[in-house]
Amino acid sequence: MARAFERVTLADAVGRLAPEMKVLLPPGCADPTALLVEIMAQADRLAPLTLMGGLRLDGYPFAGAAYAGKLRFTTWHGSPRLHAAETRGDVEFVPARYFDTVSLFAAGGRWAPDAVLVHTAPPDRGGYLSLGVSVSYPLPAARRAPLVIAQVNPRMPRTLGNAFLHRSQVDCWVEVDHPLVEYPPAPAGEVERRIAEHVAELVPDGATVQVGVGSIPRAVMEALGDKKDLGVHSLLVDHMLPLVEAGVITNARKRLHPGRMDIGEIMGTARLFGWSHENPAINMEPSDVLHDPQVIGALGDFVSVNSALEVDVLGQVNAESVDGRQVTGIGGQFDFALGATRAATGRSIIALPSTATGGARSRIVRRLAAGARVTTPRFVADYVVTEYGVAHLKGKSDTERARELGRIAHPAWRDSLEGDGVTS
Repeated sequence: MARAFERVTLADAVGRLAPEMKVLLPPGCADPTALLVEIMAQADRLAPLTLMGGLRLDGYPFAGAAYAGKLRFTTWHGSPRLHAAETRGDVEFVPARYFDTVSLFAAGGRWAPDAVLVHTAPPDRGGYLSLGVSVSYPLPAARRAPLVIAQVNPRMPRTLGNAFLHRSQVDCWVEVDHPLVEYPPAPAGEVERRIAEHVAELVPDGATVQVGVGSIPRAVMEALGDKKDLGVHSLLVDHMLPLVEAGVITNARKRLHPGRMDIGEIMGTARLFGWSHENPAINMEPSDVLHDPQVIGALGDFVSVNSALEVDVLGQVNAESVDGRQVTGIGGQFDFALGATRAATGRSIIALPSTATGGARSRIVRRLAAGARVTTPRFVADYVVTEYGVAHLKGKSDTERARELGRIAHPAWRDSLEGDGVTS
């Protein structure tokens, strides 16, 4: 049955929500901030309301003490900024890889939402609204949700591909004209650039590349300037634009959708948003496509580059926790590492500095500490890169892995790794 697509005020839109509801929010630069501000304004009426979602770029204002017991948050992407709310019982962390969020946080899933908020471009003549910079999990969830509320923004780029809801799939909408939340490129220093040089050596011409967010991915993209015909998969960020403009990223040799990049999230600044508007080089797809190991395997020359907090000498990767406390999430790291094993010439790279806290702590460790989360298991780990070089782990014995990882640890910490087959 077609929905009303009724234009309403912010107060009326949020007025359709009720206590005990579970409400799914889009991530990153697609944050519908006006609707969220109104939810906080109506928090007393809505208490208790559960908000749900992934990566956020704000300070989690709804998790402040003023909303204790009123607004709860369920997420698969932890943050130190949530620790106080988590301690008082207002935050629940769900250990889910990105591929599974589409089924867990949609109709029929364990966390099926009662309502989905989306942030869209205005409808076209056919009545189709593009979800713009984020379709990953919001689009599949919205297509099956009992209630869909749209924040329609003329500044949202109209991206193409599998990016659309029809007006008949939206219950009500509000018009809000304001800039999108931006994600400026993170600064990259000398250590990140040395890491990037090693990573670049592992990226062949014609490869389809997936990178995460942060300073190392930026440095990696900047180090790929002499490559030819690279493709992009999953995430589009500002520091890819110079490579597009220089003819390095062409997507010409992609085995899936040659000539187009397949994207679930666009995270960047107004320049990137403007470039993305109605750009036929971008094909938006949800996470159940982009993170599917079988789809990734079909890409052939696929190179995944993600970071971590620590790696032990067996090759177990912790990208989520510090001192036993959740600080991020699984994200897509395991999806892409597994997908790389399905690709004919796939490579999965974990890139990280050799030390943390100003050199006081090694990121290459003998054993992960009690309570540490294993994001990528040792039997999937492939390449690990620090500023001191490359450790290739695939197919190696425990002793060989320890030696490889000891070789790329910081020199000041190599002696502490001995006893596991590591030689300094």
